[in-house]
Amino acid sequence: MIIFIYRTMRKIFVMIALAATMTVQAGEVNDSIVVSNPQTVTIVRNDSLQKVNIIGSQGDSDFRYTSEVPIDQKKMKQQKVKEALEGETGKWVIDLGVGCNIATNNKADFGFAPFKSKEIFFGLRYCYTPKNKLQTYSIGLWFDWRDYCTPQYNSMYKNDDGIVASIPYPEKFGDTRSLMRVFSLSVPVLFTQKFGHKSKVKFSLGPVVNFNVRGRINNEWTDGDVAHETSTKSIGQRPVTVDFMGILQYSGIGIYCKYSPMSVLKKTSANAVDNPQFQSLTFGICF
Repeated sequence: MIIFIYRTMRKIFVMIALAATMTVQAGEVNDSIVVSNPQTVTIVRNDSLQKVNIIGSQGDSDFRYTSEVPIDQKKMKQQKVKEALEGETGKWVIDLGVGCNIATNNKADFGFAPFKSKEIFFGLRYCYTPKNKLQTYSIGLWFDWRDYCTPQYNSMYKNDDGIVASIPYPEKFGDTRSLMRVFSLSVPVLFTQKFGHKSKVKFSLGPVVNFNVRGRINNEWTDGDVAHETSTKSIGQRPVTVDFMGILQYSGIGIYCKYSPMSVLKKTSANAVDNPQFQSLTFGICF
């Protein structure tokens, strides 16, 4: 009997305290309640209302609390967008690559020296990785220089018809060197797959669009003790070419390969003799 009276009085005091608390909080902007060790907490939410039901508390299994809060649609949409974007990463990376450039599919008798020809590129890429994904999408801008060198005793030049041709240097010339250089503004669009969240290995693949803004031929030689150098511009490079690029990377260091199925020089249909038609294959290391 005493226990029953004690429990009844305690419930009355709790109800009075809750009523007083809710009365005071009704005039305030913020509404808060602290429930220790609840038995059950149920939250029901729809497009316009959120309802909270609490059953039981520490020392009072008969405790009940219910609250209904209207939902601000604008804030809810902002919160959903924030939750969707949480964990996604976007960052800028700096790229640098050095490689060996090879002229391929050269159908004319126009020799190049592959291991003397080189490529250098550097620039920026913006990389986007969706939340909890192993895939990254990137686009950037690179500055690219590609050289195509002839064997030591051959020189390139542009004849009167505007055609690139090759002739041997005179035998008396020494320290001979001849190269074709194409400068490009390149736009890489790459897809990258990582092999595990903690893996340091990843593979990238995608096209690289090259806007070939400048091309020239440089010839250097010595005649006795006198050094000579000539430079020829407007060599007829294609204004736009596309490479297909693959990169295998480990911990920030990678090996890459690029191949362009398009010829480096334009065809000149007005002449019986045309520019040499060859493609570009490059492989090297990148950071």
